[in-house]
Amino acid sequence: MVPSLPLDVLVHILYQIPPSRELDSISARTIVQCSLTNTLFREAAATPALWQQHYQVRYLHANEASEGQRKAETNGNWKLMYAARRMIDMKVLKHLDSIVMKRVRRYDHANALTKFLFDAWDVLEIETGMVDPSRHLKIREFRERHSLSATRVYWASAVLASIGQTYAVGLWSSLRLGNNSVPFVQAFSSIACFFGKHPDEISSMLISLNSRCKSYLSRLNITLSHTDPNYDPKKLCILICDFMSNEGYGPVVPHNFHDVLNLFPHFYLTSHKRTIPLSLVHIFVSIAQSLDVTASPVDFPVRVLVHISVPDPEVDDFYVDVFGSQTILTLRDDIPAILARQGIQADSMMHYISPSGAASMLLRNGRNILSSLNIPATPLSLIRPSALLALTIFLVLTGGGRLVIQLMSQAEPLDCATFITEALIPSLDGAGKVQDDLHQASQKGLEEEAISAQEIKLRSPEETVRHFVGMLFEHKRYNYTALITGWDPVCKASESWIKEMKVLDLPRGRDQPFYHVVCMDSSSRYVAEDNINPLLSASNELLMQMCQNIAVLPKLFTGVLTKPKTSTDLRNIPIEEQRARFVLSPELTEAYPEDEPLGDAWLAGGESV
Repeated sequence: MVPSLPLDVLVHILYQIPPSRELDSISARTIVQCSLTNTLFREAAATPALWQQHYQVRYLHANEASEGQRKAETNGNWKLMYAARRMIDMKVLKHLDSIVMKRVRRYDHANALTKFLFDAWDVLEIETGMVDPSRHLKIREFRERHSLSATRVYWASAVLASIGQTYAVGLWSSLRLGNNSVPFVQAFSSIACFFGKHPDEISSMLISLNSRCKSYLSRLNITLSHTDPNYDPKKLCILICDFMSNEGYGPVVPHNFHDVLNLFPHFYLTSHKRTIPLSLVHIFVSIAQSLDVTASPVDFPVRVLVHISVPDPEVDDFYVDVFGSQTILTLRDDIPAILARQGIQADSMMHYISPSGAASMLLRNGRNILSSLNIPATPLSLIRPSALLALTIFLVLTGGGRLVIQLMSQAEPLDCATFITEALIPSLDGAGKVQDDLHQASQKGLEEEAISAQEIKLRSPEETVRHFVGMLFEHKRYNYTALITGWDPVCKASESWIKEMKVLDLPRGRDQPFYHVVCMDSSSRYVAEDNINPLLSASNELLMQMCQNIAVLPKLFTGVLTKPKTSTDLRNIPIEEQRARFVLSPELTEAYPEDEPLGDAWLAGGESV
């Protein structure tokens, strides 16, 4: 029999259960189970304040308006708010299940998820485990079972990025309408949202940096009060630059100037602190404004500067060059001389020296991004999302109709179903034809995907396809290693491609199976069966390299199966080999229902079909 304890003692005991952010929190379940014990435990477990710590640990993010509504509807009862968020979690996970398991109507579910915005963020973030989806691709021995965790994490991460993109476009769209209420720091920080970063993540980094700078200045006994006779804004700005240098921030070396990672806040605040002027200005302005300095970026022709407005009307405003060797630039002497060297006359100087808003800085960064993508060293996996970001910025802020075709060339069905439909198209209200063109193009993309989702590839005796999805091979002519992700019984490329690639010169020409493949650099190719040589032995190092390097693999495969085999060479010397194949995701299993058993048969030592 459960001993009878005073209510306040029971509540105190339940308070000792530590909160957890796990998806299926044992802490919350323990409290719920206690409530089933008897009336007294039920009353203790229903104490609203008891649930506050569990709510605040479990739910770090929310839509501001939705959270306010929940508080109003529950009178601030933390237990009821926790229950309301759990209901949202269940809906989110149900949509995620549908996305993972079925291609049909997949993007309807993605659209529904995006509408939850930040109310869905926590449960999706917990699903990802805060790690890259490739970390979930495991190498197992033949006959071992694979979970769907890699594919599930891939889609959870993709939807997080879509939510971030929807938020960022909504924020930027107000700038197009001339709304200057969106600060430069906030608008520029939201660039990271395009890559699945919550706005609070970048904000927290900047707040921490601001706080450390304030402590640094305090140790130097630097006054921050404008009314103090010793207040010296120029000295203060120089010391902010010194602090940034002490933190590792500074000018990038010339040969890394065009590295695209220099343009994204989540990189230049962490791993790429030696970066370009615009990124350094973003950090400087954030710190300066936190110290009550009126600092704004300036769209200067040479490089972005910072304009400092001085509160004393008898003292000239000045400029800060965060990137250059001369930190302080005067309006009377330095700025005109620099502009003159650029061929800019004094009568047109105001255009180049006035404080700029967020829109002009976003557009400048968009141009920087497109310029960086022309550099051969840019990783292939970054080209599409970076180009999509830059083109989205241009379209949101300028409404340029010619950009629709370029943007849609980079957009995938998930983009069309989420941020393009939910944020980008609505942001173009008043743009007329541009809005209509984008709507039609995105709907066309989704309709084509819906048709593709219905297609099932079955093998027939008349059209023998020798190889299977998930098989590794070496290209007979070019010797690269790649992975089969799909096939057609005959070449389905355009006539111009067939002619350019000299398909008709192959032994079997165009009337042979062609395979969709992905290479180590994440590039996709279309390869004739004549050029495929199955890889009969694959090392674990090669397999791990593929898992880590090819970003799309977790979408298409759930892991790798291997089977060691010992054979002998012509001198009867034993040779250790390891056959390997990638395990198809539900998406590919549905599209190629016969390929999994064929892969197993090949792995067991058989030949391809």
